[in-house]
Amino acid sequence: MHPKAMILCILAIITLPLFADDPHRLKTEFQDVPPKYLVEKGVPSGLSYEIMKLIEKKSGYTFVYQDKLVPLARVSKNLEDGITDIQFGIQKTSERERSMIFGPILYKVKLIGVMRKDDAAEILSLPELVEQKAVVLTQYGTGAAASLKTVSGLVVDDHATSVDMNIQKLLAGRGKIIIYHNLTLNYVIRASKYKEQLKMVELNFGTVTEFVDIGQYLVYAKKTPQHVMDDINQAVRDASDNGELQSITD
Repeated sequence: MHPKAMILCILAIITLPLFADDPHRLKTEFQDVPPKYLVEKGVPSGLSYEIMKLIEKKSGYTFVYQDKLVPLARVSKNLEDGITDIQFGIQKTSERERSMIFGPILYKVKLIGVMRKDDAAEILSLPELVEQKAVVLTQYGTGAAASLKTVSGLVVDDHATSVDMNIQKLLAGRGKIIIYHNLTLNYVIRASKYKEQLKMVELNFGTVTEFVDIGQYLVYAKKTPQHVMDDINQAVRDASDNGELQSITD
């Protein structure tokens, strides 16, 4: 090998680990939860994506990702296992708190319902669903599923991995109502070819704020250094204080 080529090769080998282990480059993923993340014709967008890019600019850290959507259950598992470093917009649950580190709230959502339009029932509360032994459809691996399963006597079917799958089950009579957060339900139903067969339902949760005031947090893998979290958390607080986060959410 030519001496100059050999030197370049050695330099490449020496410097590669530096880039791979660069503490300012953090791995993340796009949740398959529209419109938190969207990828259309290879172009990413969405609420959490825009917030991520804002914090990237303000913090000086680079968030590394692939332009593809990943099921939420896998996103959570990869963060728990330390395969990824950070995630934008995840609901806090007791199980997740044991395996991840939660930073500031980025935005809030609430749970709402979707029913068949030809269903004359007007369900206003979870106790009514329990009394009717109605099947509640929600999504696998989500904070909504975890919260709904804490309601004594409520029949929860969380086998579906998307709102579209649950729409199919609802229209086939395999459930009474879909319950999920308003951000995704409003977006998906509006774009669904079945929207004329569906109706949105506001649910009365009484004083149970965990269903109506749900924080979507910045979350870290447990391996993330404290100073890194401090830097990024401060960037989020700055963006919140000056109204940039609210502007994106609006």
